[in-house]
Amino acid sequence: MGLYLEKIEENEKKIKMLKATIETSKAKLKKLVDENAHLSYLEIKAEYNCEGRELLEVLAREREQSEKLKANGATDSDIAVASESADDKISDTDNSDDEVGHQMSFTDKKNPYED
Repeated sequence: MGLYLEKIEENEKKIKMLKATIETSKAKLKKLVDENAHLSYLEIKAEYNCEGRELLEVLAREREQSEKLKANGATDSDIAVASESADDKISDTDNSDDEVGHQMSFTDKKNPYED
């Protein structure tokens, strides 16, 4: 009978060690999940160039627009295509990075009214 008790004690020690390992792993897992959530927030914040309440409002508007499109029969792929084309239009009309920054002229003079 003593043989079984010794084996039970060995198993109980292993069980304690495994439970400790599990708890440590759970803590590491939680830390990584939290870090990924924070990094995801930072990525979204950078993507929309806003934060806090403004970001929540932007995301809520996008969700509402998506729901309206779905209610009108659009599929997820249709919505993705529409979103991409809207992003393209925004980037096409955004002149903030242009080098010109002033009205274009067809003369070589900076001031066309100079003689």
